[in-house]
Amino acid sequence: MSLEKHPDLKVIIQSLSMIFIVIGVLAVVPLIVTAYYNEALTPFVLISVIPILLGVAIELLFKGEIELQVKHAAIAAALTYLLASALGALPFMYYGMGFLDSFFEAMSGWTTTGLSMIADVESMPRSILFWRSFMQWLGGVGVIVLMLVILAGTGSAASKLYQAEARKDRLKPRLLSTVRLIWWIYIIYTVLGILLYYVAGMSVFDSVNHTMAALSTGGFSTNNLNIQGFNSLGVEVVSIFLMLLGATNFLVHYKVLTGNRLAFLKDIEARTMYILAFAGAVALSLKMPSVRGALFQSVSALTTTGFGSINFTVLDDFSKLLMSFLMIAGASTGSTGGALKIIRLIIVVKLIFWWIQEKILPEHAVITRRISGVELSDADLEEPAIYLLLYLFIFSMGVLIFVYLGYPTIDSIFEVASAQGDVGLSVGLTGASLHPVGKLVLIFGMWIGRLEIIPVLILAQSILKIKPKKKSKDIL
Repeated sequence: MSLEKHPDLKVIIQSLSMIFIVIGVLAVVPLIVTAYYNEALTPFVLISVIPILLGVAIELLFKGEIELQVKHAAIAAALTYLLASALGALPFMYYGMGFLDSFFEAMSGWTTTGLSMIADVESMPRSILFWRSFMQWLGGVGVIVLMLVILAGTGSAASKLYQAEARKDRLKPRLLSTVRLIWWIYIIYTVLGILLYYVAGMSVFDSVNHTMAALSTGGFSTNNLNIQGFNSLGVEVVSIFLMLLGATNFLVHYKVLTGNRLAFLKDIEARTMYILAFAGAVALSLKMPSVRGALFQSVSALTTTGFGSINFTVLDDFSKLLMSFLMIAGASTGSTGGALKIIRLIIVVKLIFWWIQEKILPEHAVITRRISGVELSDADLEEPAIYLLLYLFIFSMGVLIFVYLGYPTIDSIFEVASAQGDVGLSVGLTGASLHPVGKLVLIFGMWIGRLEIIPVLILAQSILKIKPKKKSKDIL
């Protein structure tokens, strides 16, 4: 297939070259950690060298400026997470994991999910544990967003790529200033988190890993029992604090850090998140023996972090369903969290309220559709409603497949909600023994959940259109 006949494909390949190079450069960090702990360098050398060579080769083969359209950016974003996961799987394969399980682990890392195929994480090399957490930390803000910082991306192409990775808010008028600010805030919070975990009793290595997992709302741990394994109130308090930070819009963080101390309380998403987390904790405490555990797990589920301080295999059906609802609701927009996002739920609830008002008020009555003083257009109302339907449809299909494979309905709901919401909590289904089809369903859920569906749909549509058409032969 000639690329000249498919200019869209050429543009997409060119845009991916930059992402390859960035991934290769980033792999130097775990390479340093590997060298420090005197562990095998080979897998991380491969991750660093292969993508850089691919990126440079593409740059040399396809020289010239590219005109990136919205569809190109969406497809590039969708492919980025597939390619990053394929590369990220190499270290796991080096240490004996099969390709599917390794790809699952890497996808879980890049999408900040936290579901794992590794039963005994404490037996794994430290370089592997760091790589899992590092992928989550990078994926929390986004590989593409980091690429824009490293390459000083500006212009319409950069803007399209930024939006394709499910980000819209700007902290500054200029995009480059925005992404740099986001990363500065993220790095400052990371340093703070490491210090807090260390003071709470963690080792430096555990502090680094759990901070990256908490702020990215990822959930990977260096302990087989996750946060429960530390059996520390201090560790749990620090985790709750960092999880809430990660699940809050970066624009709110920026306002607080620049003097608006009450921005957390003024933001409707942040307020709603605190209320839902508290309400979830109260409801879970009715079934859980520990109020402390109920609060922790409510925050962990809602912020889509996936840290665990209890044994999930003994949860009753009520607790599993309630936590599934929290995992579907998700965190704030413009945060590192996943799932539906709270503002969409707020808009849909308001939309129902306004619809009821239209039915009971006189025909000439004017209903002002505002949230936090901002008047919403028809497009503002349509997007969350359509997204909700798409999200729930895909979720339902995933649950149906799990039930068909023979897994209990409630457990299937929990596991699929966790994967699609990029949460990482599990009631025991996720693991090496999970049916291969089940693993593929969860991989797809993590991928489509991180990208907020639309880029994946655009990619699917483009693949169908790229297929070469058969030329009809004239009949003489």
